[in-house]
Amino acid sequence: MKTAMKLTAAAAALATALGGSAALAQDTFVRIGSGVAGTYPIVGAKIADLINANIEGVHATTVAGGTEANFALMAQGEVDLLLTYSFLTPIVQRGEGSLGVPTPQARHLMTLYGALFQPAATASSGITSLAQLDDGEYRVWGANRTSIFYPMIVAALEAAGTSFEAIEAAGGVIEEIGYGDEAGAMQDGRLDVGFFSGPAPYSLLMQVENEPGIVLLGLSDEEIAAYSEILPGVSAGTVPAGTYAGQEADVTVPYVSNELVVSADLDEELVYKITQVLVEHHEEFHGLFAGADEITPAIMLKNAAVEVHPGAARYYDEAGIAAE
Repeated sequence: MKTAMKLTAAAAALATALGGSAALAQDTFVRIGSGVAGTYPIVGAKIADLINANIEGVHATTVAGGTEANFALMAQGEVDLLLTYSFLTPIVQRGEGSLGVPTPQARHLMTLYGALFQPAATASSGITSLAQLDDGEYRVWGANRTSIFYPMIVAALEAAGTSFEAIEAAGGVIEEIGYGDEAGAMQDGRLDVGFFSGPAPYSLLMQVENEPGIVLLGLSDEEIAAYSEILPGVSAGTVPAGTYAGQEADVTVPYVSNELVVSADLDEELVYKITQVLVEHHEEFHGLFAGADEITPAIMLKNAAVEVHPGAARYYDEAGIAAE
């Protein structure tokens, strides 16, 4: 009898211990680096909502911050997922980003939607091309070296035959205010030229298209080709005539892909479930902003410049989703 009682007590203790461990295992936190302005905070919030609503015991939250800063947090184990442009992921993975922090654990989870990189000048500045920026004392937004926009701006200037150094040598000023402050700075005269990336029309540019008015600074075919050599994976996109007030013709600009990156350290089964939820609920992204309707299973492996996480790869294989 005593032996039986001891066995029963031991079994109860084991069940309690296992139950406690299971509860702890289910109490999982996922942190999403979602940027500070534009479409990224919107997408990051929706990803968190979908994870929280559909994966029991998993609690997803967003982390505001610059893209390369979020990569650095991933390298430190402080961010599990992040939004970025696909061209940037292999650069930062190798430690060749502006922060110089290698993120070898960065893995592709899914391609989300494209964005048009839209340089714009205030109508009153008289600027009609990027090549003019070293011809006068212009105030140009240059982001900062930790921003995802920094390499995009550098590439655009180089493709047009100029640079930050040339602009400053001509008496111009390079401003490093926050991305979300660009529109206001153009409206109150603190900036002559800004750089925006998103759908067309884009909400931040729409703030200034009427007051003080904007001129899109398109790139020629030769400049697009040069841009693509600097940042592989970027192609030509078009902002159709009439997109913005006073825009009478189509404007050619760089087109980049947005990507959701996941840490290789995140559990394979959890990544499988996250991928499944985002694929099966992809239509919930549609309508969030212009261009969000591009988020479909057909493009989710497009422009994957780094290895796909095994958990995501397993789901895509089972679902019959392949790279184009």
